[in-house]
Amino acid sequence: MFCAISVNALAQYEISSFTSTGRGGATSFVTDYQACGINPANLGWDAEFEEKRFTMGTTELTFSIHSEALSKDELRSEFKSIIQNKSGESWTIDEKKQAGRDFANSGFAINADVGSFGFAFNSEAFGGIGFRINDNFNSYTRLNETTSDMLFMGKFSSYFDSLVYVNPDTFDTTVIANYDIQDPDSIANVANGFANLPSMIGEILNGSEMRLSWTREYNLSYGRKIFGKDDVIEVFGGIGVKYIQGFAMINVQSIDNDLTAFSSVTPFFNIDYGTAAQQNPSTVAQSGFLPNSVGGGFGMDFGADLLIKNKLKIAMALTNIGSMTWKGNVYSMNDTLVIDTYSEGLNNYNVLQTISDLSGDDGVFSWEGEQELKQKLNTNFRFGASILLGEIAQLGVDIIAPMNDESPASLERAIIGFGGDIKPIPWLRISAGFLTGGNYDFSIPLGLTVITNSGTWEAGIASRDAITFFTQNGPTLSLSTGFMRFRF
Repeated sequence: MFCAISVNALAQYEISSFTSTGRGGATSFVTDYQACGINPANLGWDAEFEEKRFTMGTTELTFSIHSEALSKDELRSEFKSIIQNKSGESWTIDEKKQAGRDFANSGFAINADVGSFGFAFNSEAFGGIGFRINDNFNSYTRLNETTSDMLFMGKFSSYFDSLVYVNPDTFDTTVIANYDIQDPDSIANVANGFANLPSMIGEILNGSEMRLSWTREYNLSYGRKIFGKDDVIEVFGGIGVKYIQGFAMINVQSIDNDLTAFSSVTPFFNIDYGTAAQQNPSTVAQSGFLPNSVGGGFGMDFGADLLIKNKLKIAMALTNIGSMTWKGNVYSMNDTLVIDTYSEGLNNYNVLQTISDLSGDDGVFSWEGEQELKQKLNTNFRFGASILLGEIAQLGVDIIAPMNDESPASLERAIIGFGGDIKPIPWLRISAGFLTGGNYDFSIPLGLTVITNSGTWEAGIASRDAITFFTQNGPTLSLSTGFMRFRF
């Protein structure tokens, strides 16, 4: 349930398809319902096991968390505290200051995809049709030095040159200069910090970005052979339509001191917007146990494949064409002066906690309620090519390029990957590849898939980055699993 309770980075290149995580590519590899959202034209291919026309799968999970600042052990510890919703012990001023320095200009990304259900049917006469329900969660944070220091240090940040000190005996207040306070009792008696020469929010955040997206996609796709001669050259086409539920969208960034800041988050996360919530026409309250949806929209996917001699596959797709309208808990941030804050600063690296710390009457920044917000989806162009080598191996290359940067789930830059798999024995597939781009450094994915001889059952496990097993720096903690994938 990680993606339903934790904290935008890149739209996963393989979504939750555990069979493709280890390859470093998906556009010309994925089949049946796993092609939904990636390349619908692949649904028209002949089934891998000719006598198996139906495919069904549930509970496929792929997630990864990457930090340029933390070591592997630190990242594991923080990940554990986030999913357990524990903030741990309060940090000292020195620990907060060090965290601010470490995270300055360092990327921090969390991605999770959960395929709760998928189903597909394929025949030579009909083509292929697939349906898939998939949750996509993406978070990416990169802070400049001032913002990082402000978030972790709170009212003790060097940005606030003065502190309001409260005498614990008389409750009188005194304004003192901000300096390195170490005594815990003195720290506890500081009410707030303020700046005598305040700056605009856009100036403070310049070069920083905090983006988050959590959506649920219901995708119905169809693909079939359009024309061509069997075993010589064949052309396939496909189309997919999808309804998308939105549970969270945060997009805060400043480029050349120009601020863009919007938020729409399910009340399930209980973010404190202070008195702004009372004036917001789109405020919604949590009802029931499950998170409430705060947005919705529609999208389309298009794909085309060229199959040569049943060996060489060349595939192209344009995915996520459409828009989302956010109608619940919609807020924008006005570019105003940041004068003071009562914030204590962060004691962990939880991005949602970061947003809470930015918000509220005691936070660093203030939000203003909005009726609704319409955004384009994170449209991507995909190109892939792969070739079969005999009966046991296939190699390929994959390129995913962002077509817009309006969505919080948009890629930072294009993803380039190559790799493939080999079946040394009929029931085992070993995958490996290389990836670079998106919101990550380069990575080396690995995967293992077990298949029964008749193809009835398939299960596997993979990692997006095997380098993490051997190094402490710049780690990517990753896991991709699927144990409930059947053909019949």
